[in-house]
Amino acid sequence: MKKTISLLILFSCLILLFLHPMLTVSAAANGLMLWYQNILPALLPFAILSNILISSGAFYHISGILYPVIRILIPCSRNACFPLLAGFLFGFPMGSRICAQMLEENQLSKEEATILFAICNNISPMFIASYIVHDTLRQDSLLLPTFGILYLPPLILCRILYAFQRKSLRQKETAPRLKLNFSIIDAGIMNGFEILCKLGGYIMLFSILLEQITFYVPQKLLQLPLCIPLEVTNGIRQISEETFSPQLGYALILSLTAFGGLCGFAQTYSMVASQKLSMKYYLLVRISLAFCAFLLGYMIYPAG
Repeated sequence: MKKTISLLILFSCLILLFLHPMLTVSAAANGLMLWYQNILPALLPFAILSNILISSGAFYHISGILYPVIRILIPCSRNACFPLLAGFLFGFPMGSRICAQMLEENQLSKEEATILFAICNNISPMFIASYIVHDTLRQDSLLLPTFGILYLPPLILCRILYAFQRKSLRQKETAPRLKLNFSIIDAGIMNGFEILCKLGGYIMLFSILLEQITFYVPQKLLQLPLCIPLEVTNGIRQISEETFSPQLGYALILSLTAFGGLCGFAQTYSMVASQKLSMKYYLLVRISLAFCAFLLGYMIYPAG
């Protein structure tokens, strides 16, 4: 039954693509342009750097510097400090990718990687500061509250999850041998491009899906709930263009950002599929964080 439904969906998508080829080409170009102009330059350096740091073992020494401070907030292993830091700074979906890579190289246990890949997969501070606060909201005074709403709940939830699973949690403390050569650098570069090419493919496919929905569902009342959750950048733009109150619009934008969008869910799955990390668990965590972001955003938005 599942195979039949999947075949019907794929066949229907194929028919829709051929019915309006120019719409498909335009949507694909828009998705690839978004990837080329925004995603590729923002994430590729971090993807390459994180690959080199993990493969060379240098991450262990960085974690050693951070561990005395981080363990006060979150009772994680020393190795977990690196994905915690990188997941919040490098930008989505690098957090999930780093957790999967460290699990593959036996630097994280399956239990700890499961917690971290759902918690650390966050939108980057640069995207929040530039696109959301400065360009979309046009209220720089909301920068610190926005950071607090999007970053503090994941950290609090992370501590709760560690405390809740402390009896079954196995932590890796393996000290890898430090090694750095051109083979590691070359592999890091190729791996970084592979990751970004995957992301580009998903962004293109979801851009086509967005245009198809917009074309075949012209009614705004039906169109918005279908389109907004698809992808963060376009979803935020659509929310900002609608006649929501500033308070509700702010809360919806933060909620979508915390969730990451369905495109983000697909990208995350592509990052962790080989390690079989639970996407049901990931979805539950992101929905919880999205709900929390909506409530906090609605409550703290300045009146008047």
